[in-house]
Amino acid sequence: MRARLEAGQIGAVGAHLTLVIANKNYSSWSMRPWLALRSAGIPFRERQLKFESQDWAEHIGTHSPSGLVPVLWEGEPGTGFATWDTLAIIERAHELFPAHGVWPADPRARARARSICAEMHAGFRALRGTMPMNIRGRYPGKGMNPEVATDIARIAALWEDARRHFGRGGAYLFGAFCAADAYYAPVATRFVTYGVALTGDAGAYQQALLEAPAVRDWCGAAAQETEFVAADEPYVTAPR
Repeated sequence: MRARLEAGQIGAVGAHLTLVIANKNYSSWSMRPWLALRSAGIPFRERQLKFESQDWAEHIGTHSPSGLVPVLWEGEPGTGFATWDTLAIIERAHELFPAHGVWPADPRARARARSICAEMHAGFRALRGTMPMNIRGRYPGKGMNPEVATDIARIAALWEDARRHFGRGGAYLFGAFCAADAYYAPVATRFVTYGVALTGDAGAYQQALLEAPAVRDWCGAAAQETEFVAADEPYVTAPR
């Protein structure tokens, strides 16, 4: 069983953690470290700065060295130690809590998990550009083009390969839920939003990922958000 810490015990490894995120409906970059921390049982506080809000305007300068989210703070936001960028946050969480399964324990599985996360981090620009994450939206068929179809085929192949070689111990890419699953969860929600149907092992994995407890919690909160950010809503007109 994965080791877990209660909030009061976190001082043994460092100051309390706060994860600064944006809208749960839109921010795939925020979703990834939130899922990784929550699924690993790492205690943290959430500080949400919603896009285009007064709260964002007033606090992003002190809550984020880069002016972007997510940011993981050890200690109080603005005065503690900050790690920003999704992949850096996940690596920092692994350093602070090495026994919590942020990455797979097996070295080869861990290397593969890091590889596919890096590919997601830097690639799949066609899919990300025309199918932005919008968990509460439903726009079947929108955003599809040959370049996006190529991205989708590559993602399905990555999922099937990881499941075939490393996933026998559980329902996720490397058996137990890890950072790689957190990294691809926003893609799984995009496929629902834009009506992308997967079959076989890739489709079964997508369903398992969407049913993961942390993913369901995030998506449930995202569905309750009412803010409209035009840059993330290319297929509808802004409400008046």
